[in-house]
Amino acid sequence: MTSLLTNISAMTALTTLKGINSQLDATSNRVSTGQRVSTASDNAAYWSIATTVRTDNASLSAVKDSLGLGSSAVDTAYNGLNSILSDMQNLRAKLQTALQPGVDRAKVQTEVAALQSKMKATADSSNSSGQNWLSVNSSASNTGYQATQKVVAGFSRDSGGTINFSMINVNVQSIKLYDTNSTSVTTAATNAQIVGTTSLTGTAAFSAGAGTADFSGPNEVSMTLTLGATATTVSLNAASLKSAAKDLTKVTTDEFLKAVNNQISASSLSGKISAGLDDAGRLTFTTADTGASTSLNVTVADPSATNKKLIDVGFGTTTGVATSAIVTGSTVSSFNLSGANTRVITINDGTTAKTVTLNAASYAALGSPTSGGNTAVNGSDVAAMINTQLANAATGTPAGASKVTAAFAGGRLTLSSSDTGTASTVTIGGADAAAFGFAAATTNGLAAGTVVSRTASGTDAGTTQAQGILDTNVGTYNAQFGGGTYSIANIDISKLVGTNGDADLSAVITAVDKAIAKVTDAGTKLGANKTQIDGQKTFVDTLMKANDRTIGILVDADIEEESTKLKALQTQQQLAVQALSIANSGSQTVLSLFR
Repeated sequence: MTSLLTNISAMTALTTLKGINSQLDATSNRVSTGQRVSTASDNAAYWSIATTVRTDNASLSAVKDSLGLGSSAVDTAYNGLNSILSDMQNLRAKLQTALQPGVDRAKVQTEVAALQSKMKATADSSNSSGQNWLSVNSSASNTGYQATQKVVAGFSRDSGGTINFSMINVNVQSIKLYDTNSTSVTTAATNAQIVGTTSLTGTAAFSAGAGTADFSGPNEVSMTLTLGATATTVSLNAASLKSAAKDLTKVTTDEFLKAVNNQISASSLSGKISAGLDDAGRLTFTTADTGASTSLNVTVADPSATNKKLIDVGFGTTTGVATSAIVTGSTVSSFNLSGANTRVITINDGTTAKTVTLNAASYAALGSPTSGGNTAVNGSDVAAMINTQLANAATGTPAGASKVTAAFAGGRLTLSSSDTGTASTVTIGGADAAAFGFAAATTNGLAAGTVVSRTASGTDAGTTQAQGILDTNVGTYNAQFGGGTYSIANIDISKLVGTNGDADLSAVITAVDKAIAKVTDAGTKLGANKTQIDGQKTFVDTLMKANDRTIGILVDADIEEESTKLKALQTQQQLAVQALSIANSGSQTVLSLFR
């Protein structure tokens, strides 16, 4: 039916045209902006994530700028130190020359004074962005002085939305050369801290696995932490590390530290002690409280069971109880015990020597083996067969049940004696010992010894020498020369004559040599700070690029796809306009019926 009031064809064409125009607008916007998600209405979730990442990148950019400024300040201080170190070496050479008989020390002093003036000028001019770390004023009236300069090194946001900034600390107090404050400075109270004897990855437990430790078997770390009258024992073993480590055979230092802190947090010492690593990678325990009344004790605790083997993480392993002989082998594969294949190992517990033979018959004698067959017998079944023969009281020399038992975990067999002390023995031999993962050797338990215990206390707030390395008094002249103290900055050898003068000059040279060592140490600290800052700059730059890629994945448009779509929509738009034009001309055709 044709109607003059309702043009259905035109309405359909108009709806189609509107839809095409809407798609064309969206596509044109994507092509012009390069983004498929440019507003929240495009995709609220993606827009929100991208906006958050952009905000993070802006913060990381500020961190990068801060690291650049910090790097510049460190470079300036280091270059100044390096120049002054050369001057000090020249100064020592001049002083050594003055020791020679017949040398006019007054003339040498002229050169010494010139070097002293040059060193002071170098330190005073070592400024970067208004900061001078070599020549300072630490007096209380100088509110701009900071004994520890903090360089913003990182930015993070936790799950609760809290912003956290990590810092790189530069201890100006330990590297300053000159300080106009000749009195003293206030030092803050310190925490009680106990540090391991060697780096965690340098211990036998961790270095054996290229920076990881094996806790899959009997290995255990057990320490009692005592703060005041409160104590807790931290035990790290296969059971307690199961939830913290991905692989018990390769527990990382991060996983180890996390597990230690988790146990502390679950104890009465929660929030009072924390474990960490110092700059040398050594395990540390540090108190939250400060002051001399804060006393922390770390004692190596007894193993949680007699079949546990204490390993050293920088705090020793000696305990007050005797321990058992325990041997853990290397990784072993499955055994083929089909046909005439056999595996033989001898195990001596110090009283009875057993020859253990594994073959098809011993496998068949197992009540419920877990292996698929005797061609590939797994470690659990191997341990079960060994235990069956060790427990047989009718065999052995002399006959009797062995005190040794076998266990399998983490791909390794472990043999442990039920005896404790030095009498506890496991001797391994036999032609196939290596196939079981063992070397032919004897292992004994340990007798009860002196418990390893270490205590440390914090310090109260106080005062310390304010002046720097070069203007701190380091000696006193002989009374013949008027007495009085001297520093590297004001040494005067012009009046040092005779035997007493030679003695004073020797003392001055020694003082200069010690100062050179201190300046060298300060340069080492700045070099470590520089390395840390440069490494962090590289990481932040990499992180920002990764964030840019994340944003691109979420919101960037595929220009090739969008340009193709744009051409198609432009063609559809033209066809829709033509269709609407034809539909609108339909009413004019109706008029011809009335002519």
